[in-house]
Amino acid sequence: MPHAVTHVLFAIVLVELIRDYAIKNKKKFPLHYVMIAGISAMIPDIDIFLNWFGIDIIHRTLTHSLIFSSVFLLSFFAFNKIKIKSLSKHRLKLNVIFLMIFIGIFTHIALDATLMGSVMPFYPFNAMLFGFNILSGINVNPETLMAGIDAAILIAWLIHEEIKHKISSFL
Repeated sequence: MPHAVTHVLFAIVLVELIRDYAIKNKKKFPLHYVMIAGISAMIPDIDIFLNWFGIDIIHRTLTHSLIFSSVFLLSFFAFNKIKIKSLSKHRLKLNVIFLMIFIGIFTHIALDATLMGSVMPFYPFNAMLFGFNILSGINVNPETLMAGIDAAILIAWLIHEEIKHKISSFL
């Protein structure tokens, strides 16, 4: 299972790359959206937290389903038609916040299904398990492997940020 850091970093890097290369007007897409996507990548694992308080939700069922994530994607489209004044001085739009939450949740589900294990994408309507489990055949301790993936994502992102944004000039 990917670590929490993997989920957060992957979502942050993905949205940051979209911001850097697809969206030309950075004022319309502030870094707050990147942060929201990263934090949202932890939402599917809220079932673990809820279990600590006696709310029984089987891990990787409801919160790891495409049905759950689609609620936020549909909210993005629903609020896209509604004109809402900016939510803060940072000019965040509610519909884009919903899109960032969807991206965070979707990347979490995709990582869980791709790297290690499986998910039930259509739960609660169908309990079919889906997963590529591409890292299961590697003869390395899973914790060590996931820590290495975290490190690789972080180093690649830092190299990108240095090349694209010259972050060393801020030190």
